[in-house]
Amino acid sequence: MRMLTVRELAHVAAMLSVLVVGVRCAGEPEGEESEHAHLTLEGGLLVAERGALEVCVEVAPTLQGQGEALLGALRGDLAALEDGHPDWEKARYGQAPVKVRLGCPGGAMPSGRLEAKGARVGSGTSAHPSPFRTFVYVLDDAKADEVLGGQQAARARAESLKVGDHLVVDVSTALVVRASALGTSSFQEEWLPTGLGLRPLSAASEPGTADFMPKSYDASGVAK
Repeated sequence: MRMLTVRELAHVAAMLSVLVVGVRCAGEPEGEESEHAHLTLEGGLLVAERGALEVCVEVAPTLQGQGEALLGALRGDLAALEDGHPDWEKARYGQAPVKVRLGCPGGAMPSGRLEAKGARVGSGTSAHPSPFRTFVYVLDDAKADEVLGGQQAARARAESLKVGDHLVVDVSTALVVRASALGTSSFQEEWLPTGLGLRPLSAASEPGTADFMPKSYDASGVAK
């Protein structure tokens, strides 16, 4: 999956904005409840029905006894990012307290080698995506060696929203991470921001745009 240029992002944003308006105007008589969620490009939550940044966490069976401690470490990482990332408010993550919950939709842990290009971990495409912007899967070292190889973490697609007959947009990100990486500066500054659709902190001072623009795909799964 190739990264989009700033010019391409602007084009996709304009295209999706028109499409979303069309979807809202067509097939939703006034006063009737929508049959699907709505894409929003105003910030990083990506789904209009999401009112706060919510993160779900799945823990490897071998780490179940450490679940609360791992949640605490992740909350600390999120708090550090909230305090230190210049795009936090731009992404509208500060509009409500961040929520972290144990257990993700589907619940299945990743297995086998996680390839970087086009990898998917999570519940797939839905007309009603979960409230979770980010799914975090915490692995013990043995499982991490199998899934991540020598890496500390990897980012993948978690949930997508179908916004047209031929267009699917990623609206949730998956982060697969070694338990030992939680609480480290590399996780706080690089992996966690990218899992939330933000620029890594090491690049935050450089010119450019935040990465919370969603990636879009045609019906065949090819990135737009």
